[in-house]
Amino acid sequence: MHRLLALLAVPAVLASTVTVAACAGGDRSEPEPPTGATTLVLRLSELPGLLPPGGVATVAPRHSLFGDGRLISAASGPTGGWPQLRVDTVSTEDLRELFRTAAALPDEPGTAAPDGPVVQVVVGTSGGRRGVTLARDDAAATRLRADLARHSGGPPAPYEPPAVAIVATPADPAEPARPWPLPTLTGEPLGGTSAGSTCLVLRSAELDAARRAIEATDGDARWSSAGRVWQVAARPLLPDETGCADL
Repeated sequence: MHRLLALLAVPAVLASTVTVAACAGGDRSEPEPPTGATTLVLRLSELPGLLPPGGVATVAPRHSLFGDGRLISAASGPTGGWPQLRVDTVSTEDLRELFRTAAALPDEPGTAAPDGPVVQVVVGTSGGRRGVTLARDDAAATRLRADLARHSGGPPAPYEPPAVAIVATPADPAEPARPWPLPTLTGEPLGGTSAGSTCLVLRSAELDAARRAIEATDGDARWSSAGRVWQVAARPLLPDETGCADL
């Protein structure tokens, strides 16, 4: 099996939510999306076959849709070392349609070329979350990706996260490095595809200081902290995320 698929495949926590109508005949209605400003409806992430240093924790989801209709999307292409996010509003009817499309995806991981790019979709329901990982060119993944992109093409509206995770990965100690602008760089250890890296959540003034430093180098610099050299990646925390354990 494709190695990235094997690492990322998420067991189906539950089947698509089905509501049994109380009316006569017991007809089944379509599944309904969850509600709430911090409740995830669906998330689509595009992962390269060869993950960057720091693994999945460094890759901002391409699209995240929440129960209040907010669609937060990451820009594609170069971002100057700091992820650029935008927020759009999806109507109630379109949110319901996007949710049902995602909920209908198969539970089984798709097939992909060895070390090829994949799409990971997470669907939120009132009973939990389920996820599936598909080849990037999978027809169902392509349709869902296009539907989400269609809703993120309005006037630019930047999304400024209240917190950002800094994922630090050890780098070659012989490389030139700049002093990290804050007292510490390393945080809690990460696992999975991010094993070997650490994560530190920054807010307020510390977040602003880190952003200025990273953007000034286009994200390519190495940083020295605690006697070691590090490569860093900034990963904005989204409304349903509170810390490193959510990455």
